[in-house]
Amino acid sequence: MWIRLRLDIGWLDLAYAILYGLLPGKREFAVQRARQSWNSQDDFLITLSVRSAFDLLLRALQLPHGSEVLFSALTVPDMVRIAEMHGLVAVPVDTDQVGNVDSDSLRRAISPRSKIVVVAHLYGGRAPLDDVFNIATENHLLVVEDCAQSYCCAGGPADPQSDIAMFSFGPIKTTTALGGAVVRVKSPALHERMAALFATDPIQSRTSFMRRVFRFAALKMISGKWFAAWTQFVVKQLGGDFDRLINSAVRGFSSANLLAQLRRQPSIPLLRLLERRWRFYDSRRIADRIQMGKYLDSCLGLQHVESHSYWIYPIFVPDPVTIRDRLRAAGFDATCQSRMTVVTVADDSRNPTSAIDCWKHILFLPWYPDLPQNAIHEMAIQIRSQAVETGPPGKTQRDIESGSLNDG
Repeated sequence: MWIRLRLDIGWLDLAYAILYGLLPGKREFAVQRARQSWNSQDDFLITLSVRSAFDLLLRALQLPHGSEVLFSALTVPDMVRIAEMHGLVAVPVDTDQVGNVDSDSLRRAISPRSKIVVVAHLYGGRAPLDDVFNIATENHLLVVEDCAQSYCCAGGPADPQSDIAMFSFGPIKTTTALGGAVVRVKSPALHERMAALFATDPIQSRTSFMRRVFRFAALKMISGKWFAAWTQFVVKQLGGDFDRLINSAVRGFSSANLLAQLRRQPSIPLLRLLERRWRFYDSRRIADRIQMGKYLDSCLGLQHVESHSYWIYPIFVPDPVTIRDRLRAAGFDATCQSRMTVVTVADDSRNPTSAIDCWKHILFLPWYPDLPQNAIHEMAIQIRSQAVETGPPGKTQRDIESGSLNDG
């Protein structure tokens, strides 16, 4: 069984994480070293998570109750929850399959109460933002880039025009340190307010950090090909849901007392692990992942933009459940589930119809640099054969460019 997820961290890094959890150290020195290893001159903060950074931003802004935060339609549910906990209203902006913001939808979503637009770059790609910046400038909106899925090197990339850019190093991300995030703040005044609030937050305990390390070390252990197949078999025999088990296992924060969990400064061991990951990460893993993506593109007759880093590989098909089951029978742990969601509102006229439709037809493939080429080729065979049976007779140029598969 090729499981859908393998953590992007080696056993040596996990051993160092345990060592960092045991050794004493000075916090100021750990912060300084981590900042230097990020390799950026921008004003930024190293937070516990992207969720923590977003909460910190809203704490600093102190927006009036009922103000609107515009989200590109596909995002992490906790981001919406955080906005709502601040008394704000989440409004979706429609997107296409690859997460590009629909400019007309953005204009329709804006009201006098709109204050922020949050754009998430999805799957390893980067959404074009020129129209977003122009519309935001016209309407005095703050632009927040969520770069959690598009990270490819320490220090960026992020658009210099964005007001806020956030990068995640949580468990399932590239160069994971099992936690931690970077938030770049364009405005010196806003950065100062955020830093002052951040300094008042308690520090993550070493115990909490160590529990996290051991939890994900156990998850890494069961993500091997044969162990994963055995685990899935056992869960199925016990009547459990393997999809829910995996999504729960990699969840960084529980739903209860979310804000209290987020409002923590990174511990010294986490800062030291972040420094190590940023300094010594083998960038060939990203290069290998890109080559994998281009190879699968060629097998499926699809095309992604040249700058795509293929963090994950979703496909859009008429019947994702059938193809998922076929892939699983062939030993590939594909899934239709995700820890993300489509933002909706009670008013159907403002709901993101394109994003909702895409989400109904999405399938996530197992994806990490350890997949051999013959496994990728076998996945392509299974996908194409089933798509021939269920798909419409042809695919348009838009289908090809946006990464969907409708026929063989």
